Amino acid sequence: MLLTMGASVRRLAWISAAVAFASTAGAGGPGPRTKITVWASSPGTAAYGGLSYGGYAPTTGAMITEHREIEIGGAEVRLPGVAATLDPASVQLRDLTDPATTITEQRFVPGATTPTEIIRRHVGDTITVVTPKGDVTGTLRSIDEQALVLEIGTGDQRRLQVMRREGYVQDVRLPPGTGVDKPSLVWRVASKKPGTHTVELTYRADGMSWAADYLAVLDEAGTSIDFSAWATVRNATGATFESAELTLVSGGNAGPLALSFNPYGGPMRTAAAAAVPVRYAIATPVHLGAGQSVQVELVPARQKAKSRTVITYEAMPDPSPGFQAYPNTDCNQFNGVGMGNGRAEVAVEVDVPTKDALPEGRVRTFRRKGERLEIVSEDQLRSSTGLARIRLVPDPDVVGERKAVTCTYDERAHTVLEKIEVKIENKSKRAAEVVVREFAWRWPVWRLDSEDTKSARSGPQTLEYRAKVPAGGKKTLTYSVVYTW
Repeated sequence: MLLTMGASVRRLAWISAAVAFASTAGAGGPGPRTKITVWASSPGTAAYGGLSYGGYAPTTGAMITEHREIEIGGAEVRLPGVAATLDPASVQLRDLTDPATTITEQRFVPGATTPTEIIRRHVGDTITVVTPKGDVTGTLRSIDEQALVLEIGTGDQRRLQVMRREGYVQDVRLPPGTGVDKPSLVWRVASKKPGTHTVELTYRADGMSWAADYLAVLDEAGTSIDFSAWATVRNATGATFESAELTLVSGGNAGPLALSFNPYGGPMRTAAAAAVPVRYAIATPVHLGAGQSVQVELVPARQKAKSRTVITYEAMPDPSPGFQAYPNTDCNQFNGVGMGNGRAEVAVEVDVPTKDALPEGRVRTFRRKGERLEIVSEDQLRSSTGLARIRLVPDPDVVGERKAVTCTYDERAHTVLEKIEVKIENKSKRAAEVVVREFAWRWPVWRLDSEDTKSARSGPQTLEYRAKVPAGGKKTLTYSVVYTW
C-alpha cells in the first residue's frame, strides 16, 4: 500500500519517474537500504535559463529511497535526518511491516540551525538549565535571545522562573534522542500492529548534482591513449547517506513523455522526449556525506588503447540553447555560412565501452614525454556511441561552406522543413577523414526527412557525418530535417 500526502504533482515526468523508481527500489527482496538517482541538467538548457523544450525546466536533483526502522506506538511518528531540501509534495511512505497502516497527516519540520532554534523545539519538554547557583530542572515554556522561561515545582508550589541567558545561563541539557534539531518528517498514523516497523521512504530533493570529468594521456608517439571517465557527485542536501546504491542520469527528461505547449496558441501537445536520459549504475555502494563531493568511475578505464586521428568541422557554433522554450521559424537566420568561416580541428578518437554517447564534460589531455606529463589541452569532450573524441589543435587546411538550399515554414501545420548543404574542401596534400558536426538547432522535436550520407547522433540536437576527402579534393553532404511543435 502506497501512502502519499503530495496530491499536487507538478510534472507528469516526475510522477512516472517516482513510481518507476519506487517500484524498483521495493522489489527483489533485501538489498541496499538507500537508493539514490541523481539527474544532471543539460548545459544546453542551462544556457537558456534552465528551460527544456516546451518551456519546462529539466529534471534536476535526486530521487531518494531509504529503508528505515521506526517505532509505532502512539499517534505520532517522527523520522529525523532527511534531506533539508526535500520537496514535501513528493514524499511517499510505504509500511513494509504493516501495509494496512494509514496516514492522516504529514508535516515537514526544517532543521534548527541556531542555539535558540534548537532549544525552542523543546518547548513543553523537561530540560535542565545549568546556572552559577546550581542546576534547575523544569518544563520549558518560552525562549528568545534574551531569556528562557521554566515552569518548576508542582501543585501549589508550581511557578514560572525567568532566566537571563547572558551571564546566568551556563548550559542547557536537552532530552536525549529526540532529533528535533534535524530536518524531520512527522506523521500521524494508525496501525493495528504497534512496535518496530520497517518503512520505505521515497522523496525528491534539490541540492544533489553530478558532472562528468575525463582524463586522457597520450603516449609520446600519439598512437595510444589512457582514457578514464569520472563523475563528481555533490551532496548539498544537508543529509548524509551511508552505503547508497547510486544511479546517475545524464540530463534528458525524467519520463518517456514530455508536455509541450503551443507558443502560437491552440491545444497542448504531447510528444516523445527529444533527449532520452542515459542511466549509469555505479557498481559499488557510495558514502555521500553532507556537504561533501565524491568521485566515482563512470565507465571502465581504457589503458594503452589505440587512438586514431580525424578532422572535425563545425560550420557554426551550436545555436540550439537559445531555442528550447520556443521554435525558430525564421528561415533567414543562420541560412548561410561562407567558406572559411567554420572551425576545423585535429582530434583523436578512442573506442569506449558504452552503447550511448558519454555525457558532456571537461576532458583534460596530457602527453607523456619520458617520465613527465605535459599539458596538451582542456576542452569539452565530444562523444558519440562507442567513442570519445578529443580536440587538439586547429586545422587550417580543411574549410567548408554551409547553406540552406530550401526552407519552408508551415504556420498551420506547425512545421519547418529545411534542406541543408555542406561543402568541405581539403587543401592539404594528404587525404583526410572529416567528421562534420551539424546541429538541428531550431527546436528539440525533429526528424530527418532525407540524407545522402548516413549520420550518427552525438547529442539530442547534434548530427555527425563522416566523409573521406581526398588531398586537394572536395566533398558535398546534404540532408533534410523537419521540425514539429
